Amino acid sequence: MEQENRINKAMESLEGIQRAKAPADGFEKIQQKLADQRMRQQQPARSWMKVAAVVALVVCSNAWAISNYLTSESTTIEDSNYPQLMSDFNLYDYE
Repeated sequence: MEQENRINKAMESLEGIQRAKAPADGFEKIQQKLADQRMRQQQPARSWMKVAAVVALVVCSNAWAISNYLTSESTTIEDSNYPQLMSDFNLYDYE
């Protein structure tokens, strides 16, 4: 009996309540918030990609310069008819 009284009391308190309605522009607001989130997430990624590209360019250019330097130095000594003279010259070149 007590349980039925509670149920009846709860049902009577619901009188006059209307069904909830979504705002007219609610869907547009959700779409705008999602678009704003995507824009915020994409901007930092682009800046990191630029930094990574610059670092890769510097590393590749340094590797290329070193490989060319080592190749040119080794070919001049090996191709020479006077390797001992070349090495002696290099000893006195730094004075």
